[in-house]
Amino acid sequence: MYLYKIIACRKHINYVNMPIKYLLLVTLFVKLSEALVIELPDGKVKGLTDTTRSGITYHSFLALRYAQPPVGDLRFKPALSVEPWEGTYDGTAEKNVCFQVYENSYKENEDCLFLNVFTPVDLSNTSSTSDLAVMVWIHGGGFISGAAYMNEGGVGPKFFMDSTVVFVSINYRLGPFGFMSTGDKVLPGNLGLKDQVQALKWVQKNIKYFGGDPEKVTIFGQSAGSASVSYQLLSPTSAGLYRAAILESGSSLSPWAYQRDQAEITFKTAQLIDPSFNSENTTELLLFLQSVPAVAIDNASLLFSSTSESASNYQISSGFFYAPVIEVAHEDAFLTEAQYGLLERGSYNRVPVMAGMTNEESLGLLANGDLSFLWNAYDQEPIIMVPDDLHVTNKDLRNTIGLEIRNYVTDSKGFNGDIAKGIMFHSMHDFDKANIKQAELMSYHSTVHFYQFSYSGPMGYSSYRVPGTDGNVTHAEEVNYFFSKWYSNEIPDNTDMSYFPESDQNTHYRIMALWTNFVKYLNPTPQGMDKEILQNVTWEPVQPNVFKYLDIGKDLVLTEGYPKQEKYLFWNSLFSKYAVPPLDTF
Repeated sequence: MYLYKIIACRKHINYVNMPIKYLLLVTLFVKLSEALVIELPDGKVKGLTDTTRSGITYHSFLALRYAQPPVGDLRFKPALSVEPWEGTYDGTAEKNVCFQVYENSYKENEDCLFLNVFTPVDLSNTSSTSDLAVMVWIHGGGFISGAAYMNEGGVGPKFFMDSTVVFVSINYRLGPFGFMSTGDKVLPGNLGLKDQVQALKWVQKNIKYFGGDPEKVTIFGQSAGSASVSYQLLSPTSAGLYRAAILESGSSLSPWAYQRDQAEITFKTAQLIDPSFNSENTTELLLFLQSVPAVAIDNASLLFSSTSESASNYQISSGFFYAPVIEVAHEDAFLTEAQYGLLERGSYNRVPVMAGMTNEESLGLLANGDLSFLWNAYDQEPIIMVPDDLHVTNKDLRNTIGLEIRNYVTDSKGFNGDIAKGIMFHSMHDFDKANIKQAELMSYHSTVHFYQFSYSGPMGYSSYRVPGTDGNVTHAEEVNYFFSKWYSNEIPDNTDMSYFPESDQNTHYRIMALWTNFVKYLNPTPQGMDKEILQNVTWEPVQPNVFKYLDIGKDLVLTEGYPKQEKYLFWNSLFSKYAVPPLDTF
């Protein structure tokens, strides 16, 4: 299976492909909830009122439009602010999702720039005032899939309502619609990231009407959502729209989160739509892409993303085809300088950061499929293992580096079909080294709390086990401890803690305390707060030249040194020895 597709499918196995029983639960939720109307600066909106299992009453406002539909002449243009409306906007049901490269949903539509707001503040009492901290979730999915909803996206807010924060989740354009670029001012790219900025501006304008404080906004995300948060930290266009950030298993330094050949990909996508299109003029290309049906672009992107099965073209290692880019300088540019240099110099939005990773990110991405051809390719052509972000072009030198990598990863024995070695290689190459390096660079300029999530339990909803790996907690597993959702016929509602062992419950409560303490107080372990559940641990931040992280396992353990230190130091030395500056990813 194409590795990029594995990532997308992994997300949707947990969050999207829900059976009829779950859909009935969603219907029941709507029927039992009471409607509530509030007034925003641009018009009235109707939402729902419901109660969590612990008895907290909260309001849901679903699929609120934060930007004008990016259709017609607005396709491939930065999102425009939503205009005032007459009457009452219906925010009681989920609406469209953005086009997904590997998924076909009847809800796919270009008109998808919506967000959801959930608040535990009693909005029916017009005399009450509140200034709760706000969490804005940016979903993952490889920049080609995912959504902000509970039904399609698995983003259930109830645990956050129990923690008394205002929770916001956003859609943004994906795949070719959000990340194609011509490499010039005609279609500079990063539209999905610019959508996120527009959503954050909407939050600044409106969140006080939901009981949230616009000066206490934290942006957070996982995987491509985490990489998005990282990019927001780098962009001057989002400065002042949040005061803190949480990054889970993704960085702007991640090799998959950046595309160097986007103009070529954009032209090839157009030619898959219409083979007769042969213009090299970017303006003509844009006009052509704006003239064809959206589904034609979606189908072409799927075809383009699925044509290559070669080991040398794995998007997870060399950059997703539709991903963020460095733009040419222009008025609406999101990012015009390389990521690594900005982080190294401290030229970013210096807010407090909490960041981390699971202890075996690639476990679930690689264990579920026959990738023997990949391990064989690494043995036969180790040059394939050389990271593009080293910027080494000399073939002989690349062969030397490839052998050095393979010999280190396999103890000079070769892979010989050893899945565990392959998983550990990809965990470090594709995820860990970028996440650690980002925290290390930022520690010179910002407060950074780093974690490794290493607890494995039923609530994580993962059964992947491969003997010989460093860890057994895969990509996205920690998300299941803070989003309320359907699990299975046996566990229809994970807010009922009786389904889970005590260690799972403790991990859930610890995650919620650490995350929301950081959001409220900019400190995950403030003095005197949640002492028992947090085991009296003080989570110390990363210091320049002294890396510390909190291991979130069955117990909380503050650890000095890098996670997987030996492996990280190997890759760090490899870049020091061979990389040709300036660096972009790591």
